[in-house]
Amino acid sequence: MPIHAPSLPPHPIQGQGLPAALVLGRFEVRRILRQRLGRFFGFAFALVLLVELALVYFKPMAGAGGQLLPQGADFQAGLLGKALLFLLWLQVAQVGGGLVARDTLYRIRPLLYAHPVRPLDYLLGKGMVAVGIPLLIQLPFILLPWGLSLLSAGAQGPVWPTAPLRLIPAALVVALLMGLITLGASSLASTPRGGFAWALGLVLGFGALGTLLSGLLSDPRWGALSPMALAQAWPRLCCGAPGDLGWFPTGLGTLVHLGFWLGVVVLRTRPAEALA
Repeated sequence: MPIHAPSLPPHPIQGQGLPAALVLGRFEVRRILRQRLGRFFGFAFALVLLVELALVYFKPMAGAGGQLLPQGADFQAGLLGKALLFLLWLQVAQVGGGLVARDTLYRIRPLLYAHPVRPLDYLLGKGMVAVGIPLLIQLPFILLPWGLSLLSAGAQGPVWPTAPLRLIPAALVVALLMGLITLGASSLASTPRGGFAWALGLVLGFGALGTLLSGLLSDPRWGALSPMALAQAWPRLCCGAPGDLGWFPTGLGTLVHLGFWLGVVVLRTRPAEALA
């Protein structure tokens, strides 16, 4: 009796299903949710948010009858304050440190590139997660105090009616800076723990270098070398609050960091690098 080879499944129709970048991003989000990495940070972020919402009411009031009045630029920039950004750096380093390093550890990229996944799809999938997480965390700190201020006092509330137009672009730049630096650190590491250490080491190392040069040269603009200082400068610049860093040093430092770490990620995730 002749033995026939089993029939092959039909060839899939090209163009069906989600793009590869979205599939990779969805997988990373599900993995992060399964591991429940945000319990501690979720509590910390909620505590900082409650403090900010309380400040909307307990900020010193002026005028007859104790009417709430719009606060200055420092108050608006403080919605994305130092405590929030410091916790956010830790959160992004914890989550993003393993985005590329985990694939390096388990040699996943050769399998991905063997499928119809381009290096650009890989970068977009990982980048959407690395940038999207800090952006989504920052949005409640902008929109909730703004909405509460409008509900309680209208346009004369402590938070400016135009605050989201100023702070959301700043939050996007901060998220891009955090995401690309973390992806670059993760691509340099071979384990998720190594990616976390690389991310924190880069942020703290550049911060120490910027502080050292600022002191030696008596020029605070060298602080633009620090990613943490850049993240703190963007909300202040967008709100018009005074600061040590101006538009040019902040913009130049941000572009240098974004361009350099994007180049690192591209080089470290090439197919040739994956097969090495």
